[in-house]
Amino acid sequence: MALSSGSWALPAPVPASSQQPACSGPAPAACCSTVLMSVRVSVSHSGIRPLCLPGAGSDSLRLQLSMDPNIAGEFRLALRDTSGNRSVFIAEFDLRSVQYEVKSSRCHEMRLAAAPLDCIRFNFRCDREAEAWSTVVLSSLREAHRVANINACESDGKHISEAAPDQRTSTSLLLIEELCSELSKAIEAGDIQAASQHASALARQKAVLTIQPSPKNYTDGEISLSVVVEDASSSCCVTVIVFPYMSVATLKQQVFLEYGFHPRVQRWVIGQCLCADPRSLASYGVQKDGDTAYLYLISARQARVTRQLFQQDLDNSLLASPLPLGSSLTSQVWRGYSTLPSKLPHNNQETGGGNNKASDIKDVLDFEKLHLNDRPNKANKTQQTDWACPSCTFINKPSRPGCEICATARPDLQTCIQQEKGRREDRREPGVSSS
Repeated sequence: MALSSGSWALPAPVPASSQQPACSGPAPAACCSTVLMSVRVSVSHSGIRPLCLPGAGSDSLRLQLSMDPNIAGEFRLALRDTSGNRSVFIAEFDLRSVQYEVKSSRCHEMRLAAAPLDCIRFNFRCDREAEAWSTVVLSSLREAHRVANINACESDGKHISEAAPDQRTSTSLLLIEELCSELSKAIEAGDIQAASQHASALARQKAVLTIQPSPKNYTDGEISLSVVVEDASSSCCVTVIVFPYMSVATLKQQVFLEYGFHPRVQRWVIGQCLCADPRSLASYGVQKDGDTAYLYLISARQARVTRQLFQQDLDNSLLASPLPLGSSLTSQVWRGYSTLPSKLPHNNQETGGGNNKASDIKDVLDFEKLHLNDRPNKANKTQQTDWACPSCTFINKPSRPGCEICATARPDLQTCIQQEKGRREDRREPGVSSS
């Protein structure tokens, strides 16, 4: 059972002040430290600088391990003379500057990692005390070296962060991953001090991170989200299977893959809030089946989405998240990338524009699977999409999730349909009476 220097990257040499010879009073570092364990030992020393160990071989010597609670990885190993009524520090060492090895059940050896490479052997009174001491000191030694390695990498963090991503060494990436894991554990455990230290270490390296809550924080299972899709001329209602922990950006990608609407043309409104990409659906109140969201589509020209950009992003998305066989986008060529399609003109209507008009129709998204509601074609598009506020009866534009006058929430789709039927009947009544 040994821990040698070969297992750990040696930190910078510890200043001579951290290795204190015999003195007449307690060391200042020990005064503000927390003692982890103290045991009686006898010692034998060999080295270039023999230590003055009064009472060596007797029961007056105590081996003491302490730590500074305010500094991570700061452990001190000290020898104290407790003969008579006094307590004198004979020697004290920074735990990062030593190698500690268990020689036998009652004999341990400590060597200094730097010159003059002194060696001290500790003999314990019983196996139980020796085993308990080795458990504490070896775990503390591992923690001290771990923090020392992190600090050593932090000192080079500036050079690492300025290098190109492909120039980062595997060691630095391993360190960043370890820090992220430790940060996650510290936050979950509520350890503010450790979390602050790990976050500071990552900040010094300017690591690019993606931080989001774990799915454990959200409602389990998928839910059916009712989505009202609208553009400047038409609307429909679809059901999208989502998870509450999904971000709005992920939802945009899902709609992109399933229906062909580029993320740039999508504007999501949930709970009268314009959704931001980083936030989760749960943060907007999406928790159960049937919750409603509104998807408003702007034109590709307004979103600056070209055919080339659309196809490139679609290919990348398909590679990252392959769709199951038979999916519409895997078997169809590129279709419209901007808005919901207008209804095709009747045969008795003029279709001006020639080839341009035919090209526009050809480029429209095949929207049959969205189950568009069968509505008669109307000359007045405003009547087709506007909705009446149930409180103040103000006629609102289709793009508003709430009333422009009184801020009342927009009624559901079924209520809008009933309102539209009522307005039609009101318009028919005068004509019926005149006949």
